[in-house]
Amino acid sequence: LTLPWSQVVTGKRELFVLSSPPTAPTPAAPTPAPMPADVPAANEACKALRSFYDAIGAKDKSPSFADTSSTCCAFLDVRCTQPDGSPSPPLGQKEGWKAGATLTKIKFRGGTELGGSGTLPGALLLPLAGTLEYLDLGKEGDRSFSGTLPAELTQLTALQKLSLTTGKFSGTIPHQLGRLPALEKLTLLSKSLSGTVPGELCHRSDGSLRKLVLDDNVKLSGTLPPECFLLPTLEEISAKKTRISGTLPSKITAPLRLLILEEVSLSGSVPEELCKGEKLEELVLRRANRVSGTLPTECLSHDTITKIDLKRTKVGGTIPSLDKAVPKLKTLDLSNSDVSGTLPASVDMFSGLEYLAVDRTKLYGIVPESLGDIRGLKNGTCTLQNAYDLVFISIVSKTCCYSNFWCPLPSNAPYCTETSSGETIGCSVMSPPPPPPPAPSFASDTAVVVLLICAIAIPAAAWLLYTLCKRVAITSTVVVPKMTELDSAAVEHIPEGEARPTHYN
Repeated sequence: LTLPWSQVVTGKRELFVLSSPPTAPTPAAPTPAPMPADVPAANEACKALRSFYDAIGAKDKSPSFADTSSTCCAFLDVRCTQPDGSPSPPLGQKEGWKAGATLTKIKFRGGTELGGSGTLPGALLLPLAGTLEYLDLGKEGDRSFSGTLPAELTQLTALQKLSLTTGKFSGTIPHQLGRLPALEKLTLLSKSLSGTVPGELCHRSDGSLRKLVLDDNVKLSGTLPPECFLLPTLEEISAKKTRISGTLPSKITAPLRLLILEEVSLSGSVPEELCKGEKLEELVLRRANRVSGTLPTECLSHDTITKIDLKRTKVGGTIPSLDKAVPKLKTLDLSNSDVSGTLPASVDMFSGLEYLAVDRTKLYGIVPESLGDIRGLKNGTCTLQNAYDLVFISIVSKTCCYSNFWCPLPSNAPYCTETSSGETIGCSVMSPPPPPPPAPSFASDTAVVVLLICAIAIPAAAWLLYTLCKRVAITSTVVVPKMTELDSAAVEHIPEGEARPTHYN
């Protein structure tokens, strides 16, 4: 065995040290990555979330749910945010989360197996009050939350979006929700909520509410709070299929983009202020059959408008002539309304139309050729006929459907004047409007006055003349006394040829 020698010189003394042969350095054992401080099961947020799941008998479908040491950010219905803003790991993956990740979203949208339907344990969400930004309580199903909305929801101060689409929640809308400073979107779609829309939802002028959706709440009644139409942040109001009544306020300063009030009990007219907003995109009052007034012409020429739906309302008025293009309007549905007049020759200014419905209205007259210049209608929808006359007219006139428009219909827009089976809709024989009455003149006015005087004076004069003549006749009559017997005897002795007195009775 040959041993290598190494000499170590230390000061003046020399030492000889026997050393072992050099060997490759042993690799250090890998240091385990530290568990994120804010996401393990021991963390308060995850503890609270697991307690919440246990209380409702729910199980997340993620494989990591059974591992109590796994981060809850790996749950399929949970979303977390990395502390440095970096991308999150793929959905359901427990590796890759950094220390300080925050639980921000809970969405019960199919990634969780809910237990038996029951009340929502709102108190168990309070440990998430400072971080939870989005809470989606799920959709309609055999297993979904029920009961009333818990008051603890109003303490989730970081909440930006609150959504539920299950019909099992009942009771009223908590007015305390209006206190949430960060709430931007409130979506409550339930068939069992009742009461009215609390005005407190729109009281915070310093709040963040942008979207208020209350669709399908068929027991929800009362009026929409006027405060909501003044809120400087509110962009969308939707309350279709509710019992909302009253009228729309005349003063509207909210920057509304969407106003959807379909199948409600609103009355009154569409306020002009609504169409003066700079951001309005959709105005839908479909089947709000008590709404009347005139067609809001400002909306039809709005630069940002994309949809106007006034089907089955009592809105009247006419479609105005346009002097500028409205390219963003895609849908114009005026069917079953009281709109009258004619289609303007400038109808092609609605150059972006893809859906036009003016059937069953009071529109009549010539269908302008310019209708065929709207390219979007070629592959879209265009209806002009009055379909309720379909059966009678098809038997009598052998045409498909009746319309008030005049013949001939334009040939360059068959998708508007024909049905899908190629049958031409009916039209009326053009009848020119009656000539206007002649303008009144001085001569004609004088003649009318003379005739009226004559009509009154002539009968009056005839009556006066008759009366005068009668009086003259009476005064000119001689009254002769009745002859006595002596007078009669004396008459007998009057010689023949002399005048005899006349006897008057």
